[in-house]
Amino acid sequence: MLTVKKKYLKLILSGRKTSTIRLGNLQVRGRYLKVVSSGRPVAVVRVEEVIHKKVKDLTDEDAELDGFSGLAELFRELRSIYGDFMLEDDITIIRFSLVRAIEGSEVGGNHGAPRGRISTRGVDVNRTSLQSQIKRAERR
Repeated sequence: MLTVKKKYLKLILSGRKTSTIRLGNLQVRGRYLKVVSSGRPVAVVRVEEVIHKKVKDLTDEDAELDGFSGLAELFRELRSIYGDFMLEDDITIIRFSLVRAIEGSEVGGNHGAPRGRISTRGVDVNRTSLQSQIKRAERR
């Protein structure tokens, strides 16, 4: 599953946010992820690509695909979530496309996306990210 803040749901459902950048070297299992916000499933996305790089290698395009105006705004958000980080730290970019919104979610409706059985088995990105942060802190 992929946990996101409520403020990003409209961007995901509109197709303007097609990636998420997470601190740490995360492994994503499965082609589909359930998007969860405030503890509720709200959408299903298909993982298009997983990219691993260093923070220093992020580009403005990476930030824009994640729904930000540029790197400065992205870095402010990452600091609000993870605290301080280093340019040499690993990051994972998960690029995705919306498959469907989950009916009954607070963001509403199906939006014409396909329905059917979808496996949403995958990595719990937030838990894995937290484990990565703990390991990094222990190394310092």
